[in-house]
Amino acid sequence: MASSALSLQLEFYENMYKSRRFDERLWDAYTSGKPLGMTHLGIGEEAVGTGTMKAFRPEDIVCPHHRSHAHQLMRGCDLKSLLSETLLKATGVCKGKAGEAHFMDVSKNLYVLGGTLGPCFTVPLGFAYNFKHEGKGNIAVAYSGDGCTCEGPFYEAMNMATAFKLPLLMIIQNNFFAISEDFRKMTGLQSLSTRAAGFGIPGVTVENGNDVEAVYNATKSAVDYVRAGNGPMILEIKTWRQMGHAPNEAGTKYKDPDEQAMWMKRDPIKLFRAYLTRHKLATRQELDDIEAAAAKKMEAAVEFAMNSPEPDPAHVLDDVFYEG
Repeated sequence: MASSALSLQLEFYENMYKSRRFDERLWDAYTSGKPLGMTHLGIGEEAVGTGTMKAFRPEDIVCPHHRSHAHQLMRGCDLKSLLSETLLKATGVCKGKAGEAHFMDVSKNLYVLGGTLGPCFTVPLGFAYNFKHEGKGNIAVAYSGDGCTCEGPFYEAMNMATAFKLPLLMIIQNNFFAISEDFRKMTGLQSLSTRAAGFGIPGVTVENGNDVEAVYNATKSAVDYVRAGNGPMILEIKTWRQMGHAPNEAGTKYKDPDEQAMWMKRDPIKLFRAYLTRHKLATRQELDDIEAAAAKKMEAAVEFAMNSPEPDPAHVLDDVFYEG
């Protein structure tokens, strides 16, 4: 195993663990009555954000939807600023005005489009249109869940991307449930990548999206296809939301217990830890050290965010309009 490949694997492990701790601390904040903005936990889905984000260039524009803390951390967003923004503090990267659903870090070319679902497709489409005319080989990446692929903007954006052969990669982060509705019952489909056929473009499904290396390799192949000027592509990654849609419900009323148990055995962090130790790519102590270091950084970020000031109401209208 080349050292660069091993370094990447350990980076994957660190990011997935750090993302898990991030969401667990948000859960602690919610259950203890701390003020939060809109919060969607990605526990169980860490391999998607971790594996996909590593496949993009810094110049590419990526647009995750909500439930994207693993994506943001893998993209290099500052942990303290990210947590502060989620807690609506003035030290957040958007000064506490965006929260989770509208988080953006312009320095990382990352824009979360989770407040309403239509922009998950239409905003990245605009970026892709610009990239097409720039001709520099950059791509736009649109993330969505499974449910919002049933909405009109999905079809409108994919139709236009196909017609103009735009460099748009559409990633469907399929965790099986649109809030509480199973996508299989809602669509009659077993995989959503098959919808690519209606546009005459490729569609690929990663069946076990909790395998971070499988996610990374599939994303690299998709990125190469789109970056080469072939037009858009759909990449569906199946994963599993271990908890409810939001912290106010557990998801137990609409999930099949046997399916939940099956996917819990596929927990991405446990899977990858077992893989690394089984193949002697890392010792248990090395992975424990990575976890300890990540937990220490997380606690420092929590302390920073909790002690940060609330946004000053006097600045509520700042940054609403561009002042050049």
